[in-house]
Amino acid sequence: MLPNSLRTRGIVFAFLFGPPRVVGRDEASRLHNRVCDKLSVDDFIFRYSTVEPGVKQSSRGFSIVIERPEGRGSFRIVVDHQGAGNPIPIRLLMEYQWPPSAIEVDERFDIASETVFDSLEGEWQRVMAEARIRGQCGVQEGSALKYLTRELLNLSGARAEALGAPVTFASVALHASPAASTADSLDHPARELTVEVLREDPSALYLEFMSRWTQVPVGAPAIQLDSIRTIDKKPSEYIEHARSSLNTWLSTFGGSKGGTR
Repeated sequence: MLPNSLRTRGIVFAFLFGPPRVVGRDEASRLHNRVCDKLSVDDFIFRYSTVEPGVKQSSRGFSIVIERPEGRGSFRIVVDHQGAGNPIPIRLLMEYQWPPSAIEVDERFDIASETVFDSLEGEWQRVMAEARIRGQCGVQEGSALKYLTRELLNLSGARAEALGAPVTFASVALHASPAASTADSLDHPARELTVEVLREDPSALYLEFMSRWTQVPVGAPAIQLDSIRTIDKKPSEYIEHARSSLNTWLSTFGGSKGGTR
């Protein structure tokens, strides 16, 4: 795997926050106007819908979408919830497909996140942060399938023949969940990495890396007050932490015995 050839296809960031409540169309419209002002863009598409139109207004779920196409990609903000009877918190999701630069992503996400929390009425507590990096990466010899089957899965010789047919696609997924947290709120997120053959270009790898920060460590046997993490960083700080972790993971795979450099 060649970390230096990594191209970012998309960045996705999400906060879960509460307490859950209904956000009406008027409040959603004001949020849209403030996003346009803060990002100095006046052509964001705005959509508002209710998730459960058949129930009383105070219990309805809602979805707010603010987006615009940009070049070959797009920028999108979603604020949604499934309804007052659903204990899951409200979600703020921001997605930038084919961003022009990391700086642009960080600035957009920080401004948009601050605008959402400043615009929605009430006091909010963030309970989860999640950053996803989607990209593609080159391999030496120009065959993603060969790299995955031979270097990561060790499917060669008799092991490959035992499958009874040629392998035409491969995907590898890894997950790491810490059972403890530290005083640093950015330390020890849960991490996932999926690596597979890029369908539109078999010479390259598609990868998706996720880092998730929760208030209580994943896998903790019981909730302890001194182990509750504060979700208080800017999106750019979480994303940068995920970028650094991804580079470490790619370097580890790229440096495996017999693998690419």
